[in-house]
Amino acid sequence: MGAIFLSASVPTRAPYAADCRPQEIQAAINALAQVVLGRKKLVWGGHPAITPLLWSAAQAVGVEYTVAVELFQSRLFQEVLPAENKHFANVTLVDADGTDVEKSLLAMRQAMLTSTEFEAAVFIGGMHGILDEYELFTRHWPNAKCIPVVQTGGATVVLAADLQYEPPMIWRRWISWRFYIAG
Repeated sequence: MGAIFLSASVPTRAPYAADCRPQEIQAAINALAQVVLGRKKLVWGGHPAITPLLWSAAQAVGVEYTVAVELFQSRLFQEVLPAENKHFANVTLVDADGTDVEKSLLAMRQAMLTSTEFEAAVFIGGMHGILDEYELFTRHWPNAKCIPVVQTGGATVVLAADLQYEPPMIWRRWISWRFYIAG
Protein backbone atom coordinates (compact mmCIF):
# COMPACT_ATOMS: atom_id res chain seq x y z
CA MET A 1 0.00 0.00 0.00
CA GLY A 2 0.98 3.61 -0.44
CA ALA A 3 2.20 6.46 1.69
CA ILE A 4 0.17 9.10 3.52
CA PHE A 5 0.41 12.72 2.38
CA LEU A 6 0.10 15.48 4.98
CA SER A 7 -0.99 18.96 3.97
CA ALA A 8 -0.87 21.23 7.01
CA SER A 9 0.07 24.62 8.37
CA VAL A 10 -0.88 26.98 11.14
CA PRO A 11 -2.82 29.83 9.49
CA THR A 12 -1.37 33.29 10.05
CA ARG A 13 -3.30 35.40 7.51
CA ALA A 14 -6.93 36.28 6.83
CA PRO A 15 -9.29 34.79 6.12
CA TYR A 16 -7.93 31.46 7.35
CA ALA A 17 -6.48 32.68 10.65
CA ALA A 18 -9.91 33.76 11.95
CA ASP A 19 -10.96 30.27 13.04
CA CYS A 20 -7.48 28.77 13.45
CA ARG A 21 -7.11 26.45 16.42
CA PRO A 22 -3.36 25.91 17.02
CA GLN A 23 -3.94 23.49 19.91
CA GLU A 24 -6.19 21.36 17.70
CA ILE A 25 -3.58 21.45 14.91
CA GLN A 26 -0.94 20.21 17.35
CA ALA A 27 -3.30 17.51 18.66
CA ALA A 28 -4.11 16.41 15.10
CA ILE A 29 -0.39 16.20 14.18
CA ASN A 30 0.25 14.13 17.32
CA ALA A 31 -2.68 11.82 16.57
CA LEU A 32 -1.57 11.39 12.96
CA ALA A 33 1.95 10.51 14.10
CA GLN A 34 0.55 7.92 16.52
CA VAL A 35 -1.53 6.29 13.79
CA VAL A 36 0.83 6.52 10.79
CA LEU A 37 4.47 6.47 11.87
CA GLY A 38 5.93 3.00 11.86
CA ARG A 39 3.07 1.73 9.70
CA LYS A 40 3.15 3.96 6.62
CA LYS A 41 5.56 6.51 5.21
CA LEU A 42 4.40 10.08 5.90
CA VAL A 43 5.23 12.70 3.26
CA TRP A 44 4.82 16.45 3.67
CA GLY A 45 6.09 19.83 2.51
CA GLY A 46 7.91 21.21 5.51
CA HIS A 47 5.87 24.16 6.69
CA PRO A 48 7.96 25.84 9.42
CA ALA A 49 5.16 25.53 11.99
CA ILE A 50 4.46 21.86 11.23
CA THR A 51 7.95 20.33 10.97
CA PRO A 52 8.81 21.00 14.64
CA LEU A 53 5.42 19.59 15.72
CA LEU A 54 5.94 16.48 13.62
CA TRP A 55 9.49 15.99 14.89
CA SER A 56 8.29 16.20 18.49
CA ALA A 57 5.40 13.82 17.77
CA ALA A 58 7.73 11.40 15.97
CA GLN A 59 10.05 11.31 18.97
CA ALA A 60 7.12 10.46 21.25
CA VAL A 61 6.04 7.57 19.00
CA GLY A 62 9.43 5.89 19.38
CA VAL A 63 9.92 4.77 15.78
CA GLU A 64 12.93 5.40 13.57
CA TYR A 65 11.46 8.68 12.41
CA THR A 66 14.48 9.55 10.28
CA VAL A 67 13.25 7.03 7.70
CA ALA A 68 9.53 6.87 8.52
CA VAL A 69 8.92 10.25 6.89
CA GLU A 70 9.87 12.17 3.78
CA LEU A 71 10.08 15.93 4.00
CA PHE A 72 10.04 18.17 0.92
CA GLN A 73 11.26 21.79 0.88
CA SER A 74 11.74 24.40 -1.81
CA ARG A 75 15.28 25.75 -2.05
CA LEU A 76 13.62 29.18 -2.22
CA PHE A 77 13.22 28.98 1.57
CA GLN A 78 16.61 27.39 2.29
CA GLU A 79 17.72 30.33 4.46
CA VAL A 80 14.73 30.02 6.81
CA LEU A 81 14.21 26.25 7.13
CA PRO A 82 13.31 24.99 10.62
CA ALA A 83 16.23 23.64 12.66
CA GLU A 84 14.27 20.38 13.06
CA ASN A 85 14.87 19.58 9.37
CA LYS A 86 18.32 18.28 10.30
CA HIS A 87 16.70 15.48 12.34
CA PHE A 88 15.08 13.93 9.29
CA ALA A 89 17.21 11.76 6.99
CA ASN A 90 14.81 12.01 4.06
CA VAL A 91 14.73 15.69 3.14
CA THR A 92 14.30 16.49 -0.53
CA LEU A 93 15.22 20.04 -1.56
CA VAL A 94 13.49 21.04 -4.78
CA ASP A 95 15.06 23.74 -6.94
CA ALA A 96 13.33 27.12 -6.81
CA ASP A 97 11.93 28.81 -9.89
CA GLY A 98 13.92 32.01 -9.54
CA THR A 99 12.36 34.10 -6.79
CA ASP A 100 8.77 33.27 -7.74
CA VAL A 101 7.10 31.85 -4.63
CA GLU A 102 4.05 30.36 -6.39
CA LYS A 103 6.08 28.67 -9.13
CA SER A 104 8.61 27.38 -6.60
CA LEU A 105 5.87 25.94 -4.38
CA LEU A 106 4.22 24.33 -7.42
CA ALA A 107 7.53 22.69 -8.39
CA MET A 108 7.97 21.38 -4.84
CA ARG A 109 4.40 20.09 -4.69
CA GLN A 110 4.71 18.36 -8.06
CA ALA A 111 7.94 16.67 -6.95
CA MET A 112 6.38 15.66 -3.64
CA LEU A 113 3.16 14.26 -5.09
CA THR A 114 4.95 12.23 -7.74
CA SER A 115 7.65 10.91 -5.40
CA THR A 116 5.82 7.76 -4.33
CA GLU A 117 2.44 6.05 -4.44
CA PHE A 118 -0.13 7.56 -2.08
CA GLU A 119 -3.20 5.93 -0.61
CA ALA A 120 -4.48 8.87 1.43
CA ALA A 121 -4.04 12.54 2.25
CA VAL A 122 -4.75 14.29 5.54
CA PHE A 123 -5.49 18.03 5.59
CA ILE A 124 -4.96 19.98 8.82
CA GLY A 125 -5.51 23.71 9.44
CA GLY A 126 -3.78 25.66 6.71
CA MET A 127 -4.17 28.52 4.33
CA HIS A 128 -4.73 28.56 0.58
CA GLY A 129 -1.94 26.00 0.07
CA ILE A 130 -4.29 23.36 1.51
CA LEU A 131 -6.69 23.95 -1.38
CA ASP A 132 -3.85 23.98 -3.92
CA GLU A 133 -2.43 20.73 -2.54
CA TYR A 134 -5.85 19.05 -2.50
CA GLU A 135 -6.32 19.93 -6.18
CA LEU A 136 -2.87 18.61 -7.15
CA PHE A 137 -3.17 15.53 -4.95
CA THR A 138 -6.51 14.46 -6.41
CA ARG A 139 -5.24 15.09 -9.93
CA HIS A 140 -2.37 12.65 -9.32
CA TRP A 141 -4.19 10.24 -6.99
CA PRO A 142 -7.92 10.35 -7.86
CA ASN A 143 -8.73 7.12 -6.00
CA ALA A 144 -6.91 8.01 -2.78
CA LYS A 145 -8.83 8.88 0.37
CA CYS A 146 -8.81 12.54 1.44
CA ILE A 147 -9.43 13.37 5.09
CA PRO A 148 -9.92 17.00 6.16
CA VAL A 149 -9.49 17.38 9.93
CA VAL A 150 -12.18 20.03 10.31
CA GLN A 151 -11.77 20.89 13.99
CA THR A 152 -8.36 22.46 13.26
CA GLY A 153 -9.95 25.40 11.43
CA GLY A 154 -8.26 27.26 8.59
CA ALA A 155 -8.59 26.32 4.93
CA THR A 156 -9.43 22.75 5.93
CA VAL A 157 -12.90 24.01 6.90
CA VAL A 158 -13.33 25.43 3.38
CA LEU A 159 -12.08 22.19 1.84
CA ALA A 160 -14.46 20.11 3.97
CA ALA A 161 -17.39 22.33 2.95
CA ASP A 162 -16.43 22.08 -0.74
CA LEU A 163 -16.28 18.29 -0.42
CA GLN A 164 -19.47 18.17 1.66
CA TYR A 165 -17.38 16.17 4.11
CA GLU A 166 -19.00 15.08 7.33
CA PRO A 167 -16.69 13.73 10.03
CA PRO A 168 -17.69 10.32 11.40
CA MET A 169 -20.36 10.57 14.12
CA ILE A 170 -17.92 9.86 16.96
CA TRP A 171 -15.76 12.79 15.83
CA ARG A 172 -18.77 15.10 15.64
CA ARG A 173 -19.70 14.18 19.23
CA TRP A 174 -16.10 14.73 20.35
CA ILE A 175 -15.87 18.10 18.57
CA SER A 176 -19.20 19.24 20.03
CA TRP A 177 -18.14 18.16 23.51
CA ARG A 178 -14.75 19.91 23.23
CA PHE A 179 -16.35 23.19 22.15
CA TYR A 180 -19.08 22.92 24.81
CA ILE A 181 -16.43 22.51 27.53
CA ALA A 182 -14.21 25.27 26.08
CA GLY A 183 -17.13 27.69 25.52
